[in-house]
Amino acid sequence: MANPAPVLAVPAPPRPHVVAEVARPAAGPHVGPAGRWILRVLVLGIAVAAPIVAFAGERRVDLDVEGEVRSVRTYATSASELLERKGIEAGRSDLVAPASDLGDGGRVVYRRAKTIRLVVDGEPRKVVARGLTVGDALTDLGLVPGPEDHVHPARASKLMPSMSLFVRNAVHAKVRVDGQLRDVVSSADSVRNLLAHAGVSIGDDDYLFPAPDSEPRDGMLIRVVRVRRIVDTKDVRIPFRYITHRDAEMESGVRKVIQQGAEGLKVQRFRVVLEDGRRVSSIMLGERVIRSARDHVVRVGTREPTFKGGGASQEGLASWYSAEGLVAAHRSLPMGSVVHVTNVDNGRSVNVRIADRGPWVEGRVIDLSDDAFQRLAPLGKGTVKVKVQS
Repeated sequence: MANPAPVLAVPAPPRPHVVAEVARPAAGPHVGPAGRWILRVLVLGIAVAAPIVAFAGERRVDLDVEGEVRSVRTYATSASELLERKGIEAGRSDLVAPASDLGDGGRVVYRRAKTIRLVVDGEPRKVVARGLTVGDALTDLGLVPGPEDHVHPARASKLMPSMSLFVRNAVHAKVRVDGQLRDVVSSADSVRNLLAHAGVSIGDDDYLFPAPDSEPRDGMLIRVVRVRRIVDTKDVRIPFRYITHRDAEMESGVRKVIQQGAEGLKVQRFRVVLEDGRRVSSIMLGERVIRSARDHVVRVGTREPTFKGGGASQEGLASWYSAEGLVAAHRSLPMGSVVHVTNVDNGRSVNVRIADRGPWVEGRVIDLSDDAFQRLAPLGKGTVKVKVQS
């Protein structure tokens, strides 16, 4: 706490002591009326001039001691002399102004030096400052904080001995948040407080680069990653199965649909984590079948077609293709007709029904289904020499 301002006692001006004594002459010439008149004028002049001479060195000044201002009359010729006369002992570090001689109507200012703890950008030191307020101390120390700089206590706060004064210079940083890159000027002491100063709210699941408690630096890039945790649903189609029943009573190559297949539908639930709108993880919580799939059931004949004969024959190479049942492809034979095909090399034969057109490779006379070809030779042979009877 500052010492209370001393009570300033203003002494009354000294009363002039004038002795006007006129001695009667013991003897001498007689003074006439004119002489007595001159004598009276001299006595009156002395009486008037004496107070003027006595008050000629007095000054009226305003004395400001630690903000307490009062008007005083003094014969002191300097500020230091006035303070001494008022019983104020000024130290070497105290502020006493003016340094020049006092004039009538002047102002004397006295400020005690105060040792305080000054912390600038986190660096503490002991300093001596003079003034009434924190703002005065900053000016006395040559510090001129800008409007964005942080000063605590406030500039208008009373300056007290041993107080701690904090000054943090503002930094320029860039903040990437919500798809935007913002320029921020702040004197906050942490990344978290800088974002709060910039009006950027941080959710419980959001995270920052660098860490929230990091000290802001000039030119720093700060990234805010928005994290959302949601439950998402997804409709998933359930494919139907193809089921084939072989029927020896039906001719090979004949197919009959017993049941038409239909897709099913199920709903899956996921716990999803989004970072800045981008899905980074998804965990399935469960699924529920809305509609079950229905199998597609087909009956396929396996009985070899009946060959009636009576037509022409031809020889050449037979190749194979993927097809179901004892069927074949020929360039010109009637569709649905049955032919007898014999492997010339081993004598094996098979009856097939013409169901497609081909082959279109020179030298080949018929394309057999893989089922039919395997009755004549392994599929690995690729082609065999055959005789085709129609």
